[in-house]
Amino acid sequence: SGRVEITPEGQAEVHARYPGRVMSMTVELGQRVSRGQVVARVESSESLQTYSVTAPISGVITAKTVNPGSITGGGAPMLTIGDPTRLHAEFVLYPRDAERVRVGQRVEIKSQAGEHTASGVIKAILPADDVLSQTLVAHVELPYQGGVWRPGLGVSGLVQVGQGEAPLAVRTKALQPFRDFTVVYAKVGDTYEVRMLDLGRRTEEWTEVLGGIEPGATYVVDGAFLIRADIDKSGASHDH
Repeated sequence: SGRVEITPEGQAEVHARYPGRVMSMTVELGQRVSRGQVVARVESSESLQTYSVTAPISGVITAKTVNPGSITGGGAPMLTIGDPTRLHAEFVLYPRDAERVRVGQRVEIKSQAGEHTASGVIKAILPADDVLSQTLVAHVELPYQGGVWRPGLGVSGLVQVGQGEAPLAVRTKALQPFRDFTVVYAKVGDTYEVRMLDLGRRTEEWTEVLGGIEPGATYVVDGAFLIRADIDKSGASHDH
């Protein structure tokens, strides 16, 4: 899982040109501003003249650290502006997953409510802020789509890994219960054999296989439950 964020390129900090006292603020948190719009007036500590501070980009005020009367100009930004049309999705990658994920791979993105979907490409894979966790963060481009994606929105992502890198997986609907196992029915000649699987992650379409079947094996997807019914009646041949 991950979340939608404004890209670093879509954010700008607003700084006072000269140190001084904030005389007035014309914007509030969450307010939309245009590039060049006056957002504050500051009285210079040296000249005692008041000058205007303007927005460097168009966007929304996402952080505000000063109010009228505050002393500013010490290096900390007065405001942060984010452009809500420049978005990406950030996904945490654990070490095991990170080995299979590469910049340039396509990701199918879905809102957690399931209402919206999009497709994007991994643009960067960076270390997470918490270095000790050994996790990475994948940044996936996200089309604007008229505002359906908002910063902070929870999303899930499915990476389309290349053929050579793909983990072994079977279609989820091929999985059937057999005794205490989850199995698929492998086609061997004219017969079917039970393959007891060690399974990993699961989606509606695919389930990762950690062991129990060889890559390239033919197995039953549609109608697997019918074969299970036949095997339940007649006893099963299975691979040890």
